[in-house]
Parts: sequence; structure tokens; C-alpha cells
Amino acid sequence: MNEFDNLHDCFQSELQALTYFGKDVNSNGSKQTELLFRSLALRDPRKLSIDHPSRKFNPGYSVLEFLWYLSGHRKTNNIGKCANIWLKIQDEVNEVESNYGTYILGKQWDWILNELATDRDSRRATIVIHQPYHKTKNPNDLPCTQYLQFFIRENKLHLGVNMRSNDIIFGFCNDIFNFALFQQLMLNDLNEFIEQHCTDTKKVELGTYYHHAGSLHLYDMHYDMRDNILMDNCFSKEKNYELNPWITRQYIKENNMTLPIEDMPKLELMAFTATQMEKLFI
Repeated sequence: MNEFDNLHDCFQSELQALTYFGKDVNSNGSKQTELLFRSLALRDPRKLSIDHPSRKFNPGYSVLEFLWYLSGHRKTNNIGKCANIWLKIQDEVNEVESNYGTYILGKQWDWILNELATDRDSRRATIVIHQPYHKTKNPNDLPCTQYLQFFIRENKLHLGVNMRSNDIIFGFCNDIFNFALFQQLMLNDLNEFIEQHCTDTKKVELGTYYHHAGSLHLYDMHYDMRDNILMDNCFSKEKNYELNPWITRQYIKENNMTLPIEDMPKLELMAFTATQMEKLFI
């Protein structure tokens, strides 16, 4: 498994691997370059910037997506104004299955808090996302994420995410950014839970993020962008996106920090996100 210090280097290396070792496949009417069962690790899940000018990665959008996940709101009325892909995969009532917060931030999350706080050696801290019913519900949106698994080892909280499918240009970048934030949010919730409910109040530290994709692929419409990215020859600025330690689910709820449900113009959505970014990060 390849390990990286930051998301910039991780993205560049995996893009190079697809270019030199990927196999050409045809799927759903398009040509793609693909690697099967690709695994990697991000040693510091705070270093989440991608600084290739040809990629034009927008952390503001990724945070907006995170705020949408935190809302658990399946409607595409707001998120669809900022990324057209959500409108393409919505169902007849303008909902999607891939708001991951719907699955993550509920009973499974609460169970994990208690499990890891009382048994720091547990192997049972999993969150299932892709469900059997998805195969017959919305044919345009079967969640790409299968499951998450948290571990505490050597007093560090690690997260592994298993994807059935990952597009490296957009899905890969935004997914790792968002799941790394969920890892940090679990860390904050867990440390608060330990302080309030456990006799052993030793705090847990942030560990490694692990990512596994059954199919890591590059669409042919992105081949020119791929070539430009690999010629950029730029280095990571290693900008940190580290949640403040008081950012917990309860704090987010009390301060109305999730993406609003009511319709908002795109500029207002981006302004709202910018305000929340000032609160979220150190």
C-alpha cells in the first residue's frame, strides 16, 4: 500500500499510476482507464489541499458538500446549484441516495462512540452505506461508498473507507477530503464522549486515513486535463484543514452550521459556506 503525507501528492501519484499502469475499459457508454482494487493511505488527514492549477480543486465546494452531508438532507435543491452531477442522478422527487450523512450521522455513529470509548481495541466500529435496497431504488445513484471502519490503535483514531467505484478527478478528491473531515469529527465527538462518560479520560489523537477503491478510474473526457496536471510540476502547499476541537455534532446542531434546506441562490450558498469555514477550521 502506498502512503502519502498529503492529498496533493496522493492525487498526483495515483493519477500517474492510472496513466502508466491502467487498463482501457468501456463502461456505461464511455472509455475509461482503470485500476482494480487500489489501496492507499494518507498519514495526515488534515493536509487536504490539492494545488495543481490544471485541476482547480475548490475546497470551498468540498466543505459545502460536507455541510450538506451534515444536514442529512437528500434533496438536491441547493447542492445541485453548485455541482450539476447531483441533478443528473436525482430521482423523480429530486432526491439522491448518496448524501452520506444520512447513513453516517445516526444510530451507527452513536453506537461507535460508545463502542470505541469502552473498548479501544474494538474491530466492530463499522458504518454501512451501500444497502441491498439501493440496487432497485434509483438506478442512477447507487452509492459509491460501501462502508467505513474506525480503529483506535496506539491511542490514534484511524479511518478506512471502502469504495466500489471512484473517479479520480472529482469523486476521489472530494471523497477523501470529506471522509477525512468525518474522521476528525469522530475524533472530536469521541474525545468529548470519553471526557463525559469514561473513567479513563485519556484523549485519542488523529491517526491515518486509509482508502480502498474497487475501481479507480479516469474518464476519457479528462485525458487532456490529466496530461496538463502531470505537466504542472508543482508541489503541495500542505494547507491544513483541521477542525477546531470543539466542532462536534452537538456544536454544529446548536449553531445551525449544516447546509440550509430552504432554497438559496448559489452566491448565498457559497457565502454561507465561507462563513462556516471560518468557524470550522483552526
